Amino acid sequence: MNVFITSNFTESGIERLTELGFDVIFHPIETRDGRMPVDTLTQRLEGVDIFISGFEGVPAELMDAADDLKLIACPRGGPEASVDISAATDRGIPVLYAPGRNAETVADHTMGLLLAATRNIAQAHHRLRMGRDTGTPQEDAAAGGEREDVTWGIGSESPYTTLRGPELRDRTIGIVGFSRIGRRVAKRAGDGFGMDVRAYDPFVDHVEMEPFQVDKVTDVQSLCQQSDVVSLHAAVAPGSRNMIGPAEFAAMPDDGYFVNTARAALIEDGALIEALRTDEIQAAALDVYPEEPIAEDNPLLEMENVVTTPHIASASQDVIERHSELTVNDITALLNDEQPMHVVNPETLTEFTL
Repeated sequence: MNVFITSNFTESGIERLTELGFDVIFHPIETRDGRMPVDTLTQRLEGVDIFISGFEGVPAELMDAADDLKLIACPRGGPEASVDISAATDRGIPVLYAPGRNAETVADHTMGLLLAATRNIAQAHHRLRMGRDTGTPQEDAAAGGEREDVTWGIGSESPYTTLRGPELRDRTIGIVGFSRIGRRVAKRAGDGFGMDVRAYDPFVDHVEMEPFQVDKVTDVQSLCQQSDVVSLHAAVAPGSRNMIGPAEFAAMPDDGYFVNTARAALIEDGALIEALRTDEIQAAALDVYPEEPIAEDNPLLEMENVVTTPHIASASQDVIERHSELTVNDITALLNDEQPMHVVNPETLTEFTL
């Protein structure tokens, strides 16, 4: 049987598939300029039994054109972003996925963004690179020079004064969405930084939050009002789209921080920029945007109190290793007529055999 992989994948994962008897063709997206066009992908899927797609779209017409296709694996937490799940189910094609593959990485990035914003790390770096806080070096007095202090000065215009930020300990972080990523952020913030943690998630009972020492809040606006930091980790759904708007930003303290490593669709269009312009919040740290790539003239890029990264919260080698292992484990299970751990449409397995 043939396996075609366009997802990023590990060498060890490919070796395991080969040892199972599969002929593997590997053409990862990171070696190309972008997603493979549907017509090209249709040709490449001729004679393919298993398609492992990371970011390539898999619509119904592609499934119909791929006569030999028996199984689709989409090693993402949300495979519906790439695969037409209903169409696959109608055709009896199981869809494997890798939930939680990036939870650790995104949680790390979230805390990194928060530190960069609260302690002005990104702004300090930018100022030095642009020459704003550079000058004529003076040798330390301990080495025989005239400089008696290790700082750039402590006057009103010094970085020591203008880039001063708060500690995280004893501050309150409000987490919106308490699933895999939200729970890991809670552990890092609470156990690692000594923050008080509160969370809003209508689908998670307070009993589930207690082991994390997290207080459940029943509505988003109250969470914003009670939090020094608000961090988004919810999925986009009809009930969560535009859940953060002017009222929520107005409820936050004026010295509050806002972090989003989830999706920009959770925020009402224009509400964040207005909140920053009117000083309703202190700063924001963002990895996601309504339009990506972000435009060069986007006002967020002109604001010194905004830290930005280009949607890289899940970009780590560990994520690739994790989703490769999960995918191969489930393919191995199917090959042995066992139940896979992570399948979106389990109803397709009733009469399925690999």
